[in-house]
Amino acid sequence: MKSMLIGLLMMLTLSAVAQETKEELLATLFNATQQLYKEKRYDEALFVVNRIIKSDAKNADYYDMRARIYYYKNLNDSALINHNMAILLEPDQPTYYANRGLFFYNMQMPDESIDDLTLALKYEKTDSLRHLIICNRGAARNMKRDFQGAYKDFKSVYDEDSTNIQALSNLGMVLDDLGRINDAIMYLEKALHIDPNETAVLCNLGYRYMDLGDYKMAIRQFKRMLEVAPDDPLGYNNMGYAKYKMNDLKGALKDIEHSIQLLPENSYAYRNRALVYLAMKETDKACENLHKAVDLGYTPMYGDDVQQLLEKHCLFKNL
Repeated sequence: MKSMLIGLLMMLTLSAVAQETKEELLATLFNATQQLYKEKRYDEALFVVNRIIKSDAKNADYYDMRARIYYYKNLNDSALINHNMAILLEPDQPTYYANRGLFFYNMQMPDESIDDLTLALKYEKTDSLRHLIICNRGAARNMKRDFQGAYKDFKSVYDEDSTNIQALSNLGMVLDDLGRINDAIMYLEKALHIDPNETAVLCNLGYRYMDLGDYKMAIRQFKRMLEVAPDDPLGYNNMGYAKYKMNDLKGALKDIEHSIQLLPENSYAYRNRALVYLAMKETDKACENLHKAVDLGYTPMYGDDVQQLLEKHCLFKNL
């Protein structure tokens, strides 16, 4: 594939290439870029899309793709510039607003995410895509702890499509935050009846059983989740927390540390590891993890419990 790409890129540089041939070349190269992106070969994908944009700087799809590549290379300023460029070129295209909204969500900027996803809905007419966008907006509202607003979004999708897994799973999440845990479990069980292998549903159902104090049942859900997706960091983190609640501290630490290896930017995992270290009476390590959780943006997403733990165990321990 590499030698073929080099040949195609060289052809792009030839001034004698007919316009029709050039368009075919660009389409072939862009398809190759998308495949490289799917394979997580981001450096190669970026190399190709840069050459494509050099040849045709007016195609919004190219900038949208480059934005997503930059995000996965942790070049967030460059990602945002390219998202903006895609929208500038095609301001009526909902996909570009939706993708920038997802970028803002990943940057933990829920207000900006909600604004973009609302704009995407203004232009999107396809029901399936509208449902996806509405659920993503609900997730952004949930991030800013607007649980009622999130519920309204998820429920609106469910009312139109009672088999929508994303809506069912998210209802199972937000209803717990609203104190309706039995309703939450009902929606999650409905989702599992539709798709027994849906990891997001298994994850949320495990959470709900932890809320009920049924840690054995929670671990059962997380184990099932990891059978389906063996490298899912949330499965290990949640299973580790359930083991911590059962006082299996060594097992908990092993699972949570594996989760952090898989997803080192997950602030919740550091909070959980801190709890294990506190139970082990290793306060210094616990404090390191609590500070790390705060640095990764734990508080605006999940609440002030980490801050309270810091004040209780860390701020004055050396005085």
